[in-house]
Amino acid sequence: MDLHKLLYKFYDKRAGILTNQSAYSAWGYHFEYFQKYIPIEKIFIPEHGLFAELQDQVSGDSLKYNFQNLQTVNLYGDNENSLFVKESDLQDLDLVIFDIRDVGSRYYTFLTSCFYLLKSISEYNKKSSSQSIEILVIDSPNPIGRKVEGTPLDKKYSSFVGVEGVVHRHGLTPAELMNYYNAEFHFDVNIHFIKTGKIYSKKDGLFGWIPPSPNIPQVTTCYVYPGQCLLEGTNLSEGRGTTRPFEIFGAPFIDIQDQRFYKEITFYQKDEFILRPLFFIPTFHKFSNVVCGGYQLIINNKNNFHSLLFTLHFLKIIQEFYPKEFSFRKGVYEFRSNEDAIKLLVGDDFLLDYINGKHSYTVIKDYLTNKEKEWKKKIETFLIY
Repeated sequence: MDLHKLLYKFYDKRAGILTNQSAYSAWGYHFEYFQKYIPIEKIFIPEHGLFAELQDQVSGDSLKYNFQNLQTVNLYGDNENSLFVKESDLQDLDLVIFDIRDVGSRYYTFLTSCFYLLKSISEYNKKSSSQSIEILVIDSPNPIGRKVEGTPLDKKYSSFVGVEGVVHRHGLTPAELMNYYNAEFHFDVNIHFIKTGKIYSKKDGLFGWIPPSPNIPQVTTCYVYPGQCLLEGTNLSEGRGTTRPFEIFGAPFIDIQDQRFYKEITFYQKDEFILRPLFFIPTFHKFSNVVCGGYQLIINNKNNFHSLLFTLHFLKIIQEFYPKEFSFRKGVYEFRSNEDAIKLLVGDDFLLDYINGKHSYTVIKDYLTNKEKEWKKKIETFLIY
């Protein structure tokens, strides 16, 4: 069945759509195209705004949009309650469309917004005796493929940057992950999906990579992000304010001429990546306008490179070499202050112990391998492709 026939199945549904500029392909912005077939009445807007105008952890309350008189609902405001959809925003809907690109890591908040909305719809449906809202997922490719990394997030660390039970690099498409959530959390929502081949084609290669958010400028960023996002939980610059965030990282106190430090952080994964020593000056964010010593993380073998393992090891070693200068981030992070940011991001006490020097590299590598095998087995039934 071709795309317009698939969409026409929902012609009589009053719809909302959770989307942003990442939902763009050979025929333009999807939400504008969908309006030819489905009466979309409102847009749910995730973190960073509709066109990725905003940096991380910046409220979107001040943004006002006017697209064909569509109502907009901001899902990233000034407090944690803003992340959840109000019942009043669901009352006039029969269908909610999820059409947003993911980068393959559990920290990336777009699919957490989808999860929260799915949960809200489930609760709404169970309360309502006369209305049942359905979901249509416009699927998109996982830019870093099926490879998985990491361990399931412990429930006590669940937050906007991590849904309970999901590993750091999940290996699923948005539709597959939503089907997993629907079953795992017993939401019992009727979910439809349109396969990626109906939306994204070879023609889309003409456009190259469309950054889904301000600090994911290239596909290569997605490959390092499963590990390098952990740097957000430290006083190290993760490269925001440079042209290669997450690939470039460091701090003013790092001595790039220290060969002992360099050998320690590159000891185990020698062939999978190259670390290019450099100085950089962030134009904003951490250490704005300050010279930092650091590195560019260049992937040499994306099939064997384990981003999470690299960054866990880096954080372990930097504490040994810079115990006075290095620190973990304190204070509110993604609306949460009850746990340190590094705990919310790592999400596993055994991995946290490794960072703090309590396990060997061999032990942690075996632990990751076993947990990754368990996750791949668990998600088998949710694979569409």
